[in-house]
Amino acid sequence: MASTSHSRENIQERQTLELNLDLSHHGRKAQVSVTVQPNTDPSLYGCTLLFPSKPSSTFANFPVCEATVRAIGMKGYGSMYGWVQMTRDSSHDWEMDPAPIFQGLDTPFCWFGPEPSLFDCPMRENVRDFDWTCHSFLAWLPDCLMSKDVRPGVGFEWGFWIEDGEVRVKALKRLGDGEWDGHLPMLREKFPSWTFSPHS
Repeated sequence: MASTSHSRENIQERQTLELNLDLSHHGRKAQVSVTVQPNTDPSLYGCTLLFPSKPSSTFANFPVCEATVRAIGMKGYGSMYGWVQMTRDSSHDWEMDPAPIFQGLDTPFCWFGPEPSLFDCPMRENVRDFDWTCHSFLAWLPDCLMSKDVRPGVGFEWGFWIEDGEVRVKALKRLGDGEWDGHLPMLREKFPSWTFSPHS
C-alpha cells in the first residue's frame, strides 16, 4: 500500500511544480504544470455554485489544486491523457476520488481528453481534526482512446490537515514510481475490465 509522511507545515503561499512526461518511445511528450494554494476566493473558483446554501467562508483556506497539460509536438488524439486520482483521510484508507457525475461508472479517470486540466478544491466542515491526502496521476493509453489499457505517467501529492479547527495546506511534491505501483491492487479490484501497467 502506498504511504507518505509529512511534517505538519502550513503552506500559505502558492506552490508550483513542473513535471515532464517523456514517452518518446511512443512518439509523445507532455509538460505538466501544477499549482496548489490556499483558497482565498471561494466565489472565484465556483465553490458556492456546488453548494449554494453554504457561505463562501466554508471553503476558505482549503487547498485549490490546478494542473494543466501541454502536449509537445502533437495535437488531437496525440494529446489525449487522463487524470487518475485517489485520496486517503483520517477515516478511510486509499480510495478512488471520481467527480460526482462519474460516481459508479466503469472508468478510473476523473478527467480525460486532449490536454486535460485537473481542478480540485476539497473541503470539510464541522470537524476539528482531520488529515486528507491526495495522489493525482497523469496516465495515458498507447492507442489514445481505443482500449482500456492504462499506463502510468507522472504524479504528485497534495492535501491538507485540520488541527483544532485550523486548516493547514500540505506541501506539494512529486511522487515516485513506486507510489503508482502501490495503488495497483485497488485499481485492478475496482476496475476489472481495465488493464493497469506498473512503472517499467
